[in-house]
Amino acid sequence: MGEKIFEERELILELFPGTSPELLPPGEVLYYRDKEGRVHIEESPLHLVLEPLERSASSTPIICEACLRHVSRTAAQFFRFGVAENERHFRYVALCRDTESCSGAARPGRLREILLRGILP
Repeated sequence: MGEKIFEERELILELFPGTSPELLPPGEVLYYRDKEGRVHIEESPLHLVLEPLERSASSTPIICEACLRHVSRTAAQFFRFGVAENERHFRYVALCRDTESCSGAARPGRLREILLRGILP
């Protein structure tokens, strides 16, 4: 039988369960859209769900916060997420509508930064 291999993140969380997510080494960051149009950013054990907002009539290009590319307003969408446990405090981000192509260009460090902004107060 082979030995079980643990990731560095797993070991730190097992030995020091109170470790702040900011101090953990980067893991695999998942970035995807579900059937309801919400965007998920996930790095085990953290998970952030961003809810879509209505389109605006403006035609001004904006920068996607995940891939840092300039995109037209029709190719982008605004999302919001609650900060920490406060249900009345929201942060807003602009992301590409096409999450699949954006995830290929998005840097894991950038996605992790958005994730931590939603988890930490």
